[in-house]
Amino acid sequence: MARVLGIVNLHSHVSLKGLTNTRPVASVSFLGRYGIIDFVLSNMSNSQIENVGVLIKEKPRSLFKHLGNGNSWNFNSKSGGVSLLYNEKFANEGKYNHDINNIKENISFLKKNQEDYVVIAPAHIITTMDYRELVDAHIKTGAQITMVYQSVDSADEQFIGSDYVRVKDGCVQEIRQNKGNRKERDVSLETYVFNRETLLDLISQAETMSSFFDLRDILAYVCDERKIYAYKYKGFARNINSFAEYYKVSMEFLDMNVSTQVFKSTWPIFTNTNDTPPTKYLKNAQVKKSFIANGAIVDGYVEGSVLSRNVIVGKDAVVKNCIVLNGAYICPGATIENVIIDKDVRIQHKTSLNGSTEPLYIKEGDIV
Repeated sequence: MARVLGIVNLHSHVSLKGLTNTRPVASVSFLGRYGIIDFVLSNMSNSQIENVGVLIKEKPRSLFKHLGNGNSWNFNSKSGGVSLLYNEKFANEGKYNHDINNIKENISFLKKNQEDYVVIAPAHIITTMDYRELVDAHIKTGAQITMVYQSVDSADEQFIGSDYVRVKDGCVQEIRQNKGNRKERDVSLETYVFNRETLLDLISQAETMSSFFDLRDILAYVCDERKIYAYKYKGFARNINSFAEYYKVSMEFLDMNVSTQVFKSTWPIFTNTNDTPPTKYLKNAQVKKSFIANGAIVDGYVEGSVLSRNVIVGKDAVVKNCIVLNGAYICPGATIENVIIDKDVRIQHKTSLNGSTEPLYIKEGDIV
C-alpha cells in the first residue's frame, strides 16, 4: 500500500448559527453521539491512514477534549496518531487565518513525516470515501494533484457557496463558486490527493501570489498550468454547510434507507466513547423514528427527533422533529416541535415551543 499522510482541513467558512458560537463545525454534535469530524476521521482510519493532522481554524477547546490522543478512531499512536495543528499566530487575524498559513506554521508536520502522498479532506462534507481507492487512482494517472468531485442535480439547493469544476479529458480545467444558478454541477468535495513535494511547492507558490491565498485559491489559479486529475466520487455525500443543512441532514438520517448507506458493518464510524448508562424508557415513554443516545431518560412522546446523551424528557412531554444536545432537560407536559436545543438547556417555564418554517434555536445553558 502507498504511504499516505492524512490532513483534516477545518478552514472552512461554514457557520451553523449559535451552534458554532463556542465550537467549530467539526465538534458540533451529530446524531446524538458523534461529532461531525468523526466521519472523516473514520474514513481515514478505515482507509488505513495511520498518521493524521487536523488543521484547526478557531475555537479549539472542544476539539482538544473530543479528539484526545486519537485512540478512539483506531489510529496506532506508535506509527502516527492524530496531531492537532493550531495556528495561534493567525488565529484572530481574519483573512490571514487560512489553511495554507496553518500548514506553514506547522510545516514540520509535513516535512518530518516522509509519506509519499497527502490526502486532504474537510469535516463538514460527510462521505464514506475509501481513500485507498482515491490514492490508487491518483498513482495510476501519474498526476501530481487529484481533486474529488461529485455530479449532482440539485446544485441550485445544495453546495451553495462551494466550488464546482469544469472537467475535460479527465482533468480539472476550471474551478468556480457554485452560486445556485444551475441544477446540474460537478461540485468539489474539497478532498484532494497531492504528491507531498507538490504540496510543498504549491504552498511556496501561494505565498508569492497573495498572503490571503488559501488552498482553494491556489488550486483555482494553477488549474490551467498544472495537471489536476479529476476523480469522480459516486458514493454517499452530504454537505453540512449551513444551519438549515445541519437540521435537514440530521432529519434525513432518521430514514433507514439513508443511514444504512453510512453505518455499515464493513465501515465502522468511530467516536469518543463516554461511560454513561443505557437509555432508560419510563412508564409513559413512546418513541418513533428517532435516535436516542445512551444516558437519556424518556418519560414522554418522542417522534422524528435526535436526543443526545443525558437528555431528560419529562412525563407526558412531547418532542417532535427536534435535535436535543447533551444534558438538556425538558420538563413534564412541555410540547416542543422543530427546535434545536443546545447543551444543558432547561425547558421549564415556557412549555410550548415551535420553530415553524425554520428550526428555533435555543443556545447553550439557557433556561426557558
